[in-house]
Amino acid sequence: MNSGGGSKGKAANEELFDDQAKEPTKKLEGHKKAVREIAYSLSYKVLVSVGFDFQVFVWNPYWEKEIIKLDGHESPLVGVNCPAGFECFITCDTKGMINVWNIKDYSCMQTFHVTNVNQVTCMRVVPKHRRLVIGSRVFKVFEQKQPFNKQTSDDNPILCALFSTIRFEFYIAGERSINVWNAKTGKPTRCFKNCFDSDITCMALDKEHRKLIVGSHLGRIKVFDLLSGVTINQLDSHSEENGEISFIGYADEDLNIITTAWDKTIKIHKDDRDEQKKASDNVMRSKKMCHKKDIISGDYAHNLGLIATGGRDFKVRIWEYERMKFEDEIIAHKDEVTTVKFLRPFPLLMTADSKGVMYIWLLANSKTMEERKCLVRWVNKNSMEIDIPISAVDSYYDSKTD
Repeated sequence: MNSGGGSKGKAANEELFDDQAKEPTKKLEGHKKAVREIAYSLSYKVLVSVGFDFQVFVWNPYWEKEIIKLDGHESPLVGVNCPAGFECFITCDTKGMINVWNIKDYSCMQTFHVTNVNQVTCMRVVPKHRRLVIGSRVFKVFEQKQPFNKQTSDDNPILCALFSTIRFEFYIAGERSINVWNAKTGKPTRCFKNCFDSDITCMALDKEHRKLIVGSHLGRIKVFDLLSGVTINQLDSHSEENGEISFIGYADEDLNIITTAWDKTIKIHKDDRDEQKKASDNVMRSKKMCHKKDIISGDYAHNLGLIATGGRDFKVRIWEYERMKFEDEIIAHKDEVTTVKFLRPFPLLMTADSKGVMYIWLLANSKTMEERKCLVRWVNKNSMEIDIPISAVDSYYDSKTD
């Protein structure tokens, strides 16, 4: 039985491998010491080998001589990987030096070291999860940051964003520029470059969604045409020293623009351009020292005729829009009030602070003599111990489903 099985297995091997296949078709000679690992790039059709002689060899499998020898390690190499989908290959030596090489021109793009290890013994790339695993007496895992893809992401940190229900577009502000994205296709359509000399902090749309009002870190406010990106107006600035724009609102039927800033000031500007007038001439109403510390959040409810502001003094204050008259003060938060939001069309105000504590308030009504009342208190917790600040809030009400 054993003899028969052996003959059968031998016959199968003979069918799979002929005499010619048993011999190497090509010898690639160049390493002076033992080869530790080889890797092949299917996309670029190159072979990379590493060993104990500190050098990285790149080969064309169809040619006997190496394409190039790369120096960059000072210890015997233990691993090389050509991750699929990446335009690079990665090498590692026993002392934990990692080199990332450009597979197109063989330049070294990045070098870093694995710390707190005596001797690295192996390396492996996991392309799907964008991770590099290093083995010694312990495993160490490095994660690659997601690269920028201009078709699906922004090239700058996103500071603020808006969505137009009329144009069906997203307006994404990153540093000093604004990218416009088509909400149907998910593709960028145009970009407003270098809008200010400082970072953009907030934005708002006018009633017809034809204009974009933008505020900056240095307290400047500009109005842009949404189609062309051309600056069509510049409003009266807040303080340049400490006047970062924290909120911009649009009073629809009145065609006015409301701004608040870190300089503790609220301004109501007329949305009008007259070259004969100064920007300050278009300020209809203004109120200074609205808080003891910076105003860092705000909102406007046109149906209620109210402006709400939140400050670093832990307070929320409510102002009458028409006369800039102080209406009410909410003292409930124990940290900076980072978000205030009217839940339209109801007389409700949501407030949140940097500790993740959120309240929903039923506002006082002078006509019915109702006093302000807290309806909801909620803490945004990631776990039982960690509080997470609320960074963005929006609400939607559909009268048809009421």
